[in-house]
Amino acid sequence: SMPRTPPRTSAPFHIPKPVQPRPMLVTAAVSLLLVLLAFLATLGYFHTPQVTVEPVPVTRIRYKHYTGGMQKVGPAFQALCKLIGECNGGKTPSMRMLGLYYDNPDTTPEEKCRWAVGAVEEDLSEEQKEILGKAGYKEFLVEGCAKAVRTQWTFRPQLGFMSILMMVWRCYPAMDKYCKEKKIDSGTSMEYYQRCQKNFLGLSRVPVNLYYAMSKDLWKVPEICGAEPSSS
Repeated sequence: SMPRTPPRTSAPFHIPKPVQPRPMLVTAAVSLLLVLLAFLATLGYFHTPQVTVEPVPVTRIRYKHYTGGMQKVGPAFQALCKLIGECNGGKTPSMRMLGLYYDNPDTTPEEKCRWAVGAVEEDLSEEQKEILGKAGYKEFLVEGCAKAVRTQWTFRPQLGFMSILMMVWRCYPAMDKYCKEKKIDSGTSMEYYQRCQKNFLGLSRVPVNLYYAMSKDLWKVPEICGAEPSSS
């Protein structure tokens, strides 16, 4: 008789081995993550602003008043720096500057937001004062006070607008929360930019004190009181 052919058996199921990530891709991904974390840390993303109540010293400034959206503040500071640098070989010397803000941009129409930018008069030469005067900047005494809501930030000029945006995003909500918890009816807000500093790598940093006045009448330039029209 013919021998029986053994029955065919299906091939055993083959489980593919997991694909091992390439070492170069892993290294690149980790490096990218570290760079991203370092960038966010430099921006101040992980910094929690500490809010306190502190005194504010008397400061005399040369300022110009404006109305309009907050996107115009940066160019206004740049225009001020350019004027100051005209008698310094085009370079802006390290000096203190202020921003004064009279309306909440979250609740005030953009075209009605009032604010002013200025430089501390003590840091200006006579030539710089003359240049600013011809450009429409005026003298103003920022009154000192015993108590104001205050927090601090570090502005990184090399990061430009992103550093300012992070300051606004982190500091003002913290100050608003503090005022709400303490039942403080805040008034004018002020950003006081200290002189620029450089670290051992040559990177610039500018310490900033942010204040909320605890009186509605503090730090109001004459234009706010209705004495004169503002610049646009």
